[in-house]
Amino acid sequence: MPAIEHPRLLNLPLRLEGEKVVLRPYAPGDGERFFAALEEDRTDLDRWMAWPASQHRTADEAESYVRNMAGKWLTRDALIMGIFSKDEQTLYGGTGFHGFDWKVPSLEIGWFLRKSARGQGIATEAIRLCCELAFEHIGANRVWGTIDVLNEASWRAAERAGFTREAHLRGECRDHHGVVRDTFVYAMLAREWVTG
Repeated sequence: MPAIEHPRLLNLPLRLEGEKVVLRPYAPGDGERFFAALEEDRTDLDRWMAWPASQHRTADEAESYVRNMAGKWLTRDALIMGIFSKDEQTLYGGTGFHGFDWKVPSLEIGWFLRKSARGQGIATEAIRLCCELAFEHIGANRVWGTIDVLNEASWRAAERAGFTREAHLRGECRDHHGVVRDTFVYAMLAREWVTG
């Protein structure tokens, strides 16, 4: 895959639809849905992620976040999308790409789901839709992500989506609770991408 010289010129779809979910960039007005997803169980989300518990404590803060992500989508500084129900009335979580190496091109993926959306194949479908964006629309060579070894639900979803575990980094970092953790690295290459 060739390097991407001008990522801001990428023409990307504004909607990706699967059997269970719709992925799309956040837009003004999505803050209320985003806030509701976080409020469902902040303690649970805080186990894996620093920002839900410490940020977006009000609906206005959530609205500010989604508008910020909408702007970053336009400039290609981040490609963050909401994971919505098919009617787009419920936000199940968020996903997308927040780290780039446009020379490879390589994209770092991440995701979260509200508690009530787990165990239904939603994460796996959202990850697959992100890969469709990366490989079919962006022309990425590699999509990768890091997952806490203890976050079995997330690494199982990555495996179901077709990712390969490339590394087990022992004592690799401290999490947001100050605990030294092990990290798995998962990745998929363009040549491994299979649609359907």
